[in-house]
Amino acid sequence: MTIDAAVRVLERYEGAFNSNDADGMNALFWEDSTFVNFSGSVAAGRDELLTKQRFVFGANGPLHNVNVHYHLEKTIELAPTFVQVVARQRTRGSDDSARDPMHGVIILTLEQRASEWRIRTGQNTPVSIG
Repeated sequence: MTIDAAVRVLERYEGAFNSNDADGMNALFWEDSTFVNFSGSVAAGRDELLTKQRFVFGANGPLHNVNVHYHLEKTIELAPTFVQVVARQRTRGSDDSARDPMHGVIILTLEQRASEWRIRTGQNTPVSIG
């Protein structure tokens, strides 16, 4: 059951990313979340994260109209209410991982509160090109 919930959160994350929906993506995080983005910037709390998400997905932002795909690599149940998701990030349609500027590994730690699963911590790490 917890693994299915984790997969659904990852699918919603991908959908929000590809539609440049900063508000939708932000709703996947708990208020007291922490996230380290692809460039190493740390956002402490959902409000700070939303500001950064709106910038990167906004018109002329670095992720505006960028489409990615997440390939689930592993889920790890850390406790009954915590699941870690490890996924590979790739530009949608890219067939050359050595030259894909969006190639990365994202690690999301999901927490269940009441019956809802959201992201408590996350880190998106680029994979070296070349």
